[in-house]
Amino acid sequence: MRAARWPGTLRGRATLAFTTVAVVLSIVLAVGVWLGVSRYLLVGRERATLAQTMANAAQVQRASGAAGLSSEQLLSQLPRETGSTSLLGDGDRWITTSLTVGRDDIPPRLRQVVLDGTPARQRFDVDGQTVLGIGVPLETTGGGYFEVFPLDELDHTYRVLAGVLAGATLAVVPASLLVGSWATRPTLRPLDRVAGAAAAIAAGDLTARIDPQGDPSLIPIARSFNATVARLEERVRSDARFAADVSHELRSPLTTITGALALLEAYDGHLPEDGREGLELLRAEVTRFERLVADLLEISRADAGAEDAVLEDVRLADLVTESLSRRQTTGGPAVPLVVAPDARTAVVRADKRRLERVVSNVLENAEKHGGGATAVRVEASPAEASILVDDAGPGVPEAERSRVFERFARGRDANRARSDGSGLGLSLVARHVGGMGGSVSLSESPEGGARLTVTLPRWEASCDD
Repeated sequence: MRAARWPGTLRGRATLAFTTVAVVLSIVLAVGVWLGVSRYLLVGRERATLAQTMANAAQVQRASGAAGLSSEQLLSQLPRETGSTSLLGDGDRWITTSLTVGRDDIPPRLRQVVLDGTPARQRFDVDGQTVLGIGVPLETTGGGYFEVFPLDELDHTYRVLAGVLAGATLAVVPASLLVGSWATRPTLRPLDRVAGAAAAIAAGDLTARIDPQGDPSLIPIARSFNATVARLEERVRSDARFAADVSHELRSPLTTITGALALLEAYDGHLPEDGREGLELLRAEVTRFERLVADLLEISRADAGAEDAVLEDVRLADLVTESLSRRQTTGGPAVPLVVAPDARTAVVRADKRRLERVVSNVLENAEKHGGGATAVRVEASPAEASILVDDAGPGVPEAERSRVFERFARGRDANRARSDGSGLGLSLVARHVGGMGGSVSLSESPEGGARLTVTLPRWEASCDD
């Protein structure tokens, strides 16, 4: 089974949740810092400029009555920031210290409010540059004193602050993923041990157990899980022994029946027509009975852990060719064989006897349930080699494709209902192929029937010709 994608795992979801919370908090913190710092900088800037403007306005009022100083000279002597501009307005007469900022650059509303006797301030643009204008009414002259301060430095500070906060927020994402993944690893390690043990048991290893490794939170789960698996193992072993005992007990009467059948076949020519028909039925049932007992014995040995597989290098195309030839020699139907060029020398590591049984069972299943095999293909990739068997039947519904590999499984269609199979053939196929490290699957054939695919890992070694 293919592993789940990382975001879909429990560890992935926990890490993503941790990252989401960290990012949300970072955004909230960044917005709060931006609002607080920008407000603080702006208020500080406005206070400093307001204090300077008020001081300069007071100096203009004090010096307005002094003899020998013109308004231009008075404005030029005022202390100002670099880049700031002082303006003195009295009716239609305006004096400025800058060649670029004049009366018309001051917003009309700001001019009107100040000249009406109310101090005011306003931000506006001059030649695309944001500035802060502050106006103070002059009681002695009836005019107003204005000072315009550039805000370039404040805007630059805003941009730097925004870049730093945005960068810090973006950096939180990979940092949170790394920290979350690191933090959840020890937390979810007990679940990994539980999942590993459960997967091993699902694969047939009933000896798998959970080691709590001194984790207090895992000890109750491990105790309950291990006890359940122990009871399951005992039950499976008991059922396997029972099946083996029954199969062995059936061999004695089966031997007697086979001997009696052989005796009757010796007198086949002396039997009436009805007797010969009955003999044929008996022969078919005895053959089916022999196959059922053999299948039960093989499955019971596997369940009891008495696997005696002998793995060797097997050239898959040669084995399939030999199996088809032997089947045709014993009266089986001829089946076309197609071997892909890449599969002619494909070698697998397998038990030759079991692999031959797999091929035989797959062909018999196609003959009994699918109207006969229409083609057998041997294909290979750099990592795997496969046997594909297509049949002439109506196919198997997708919902039933996994059930056909269960023991004593039967299809729902009429053709399967009339079958004389034991229901163990494909179960043995799945068991043998799995024991050799391969897999078996059922799909739809391009011709419309069913396609059964046996896949085995390729082996680097090569067989002798």
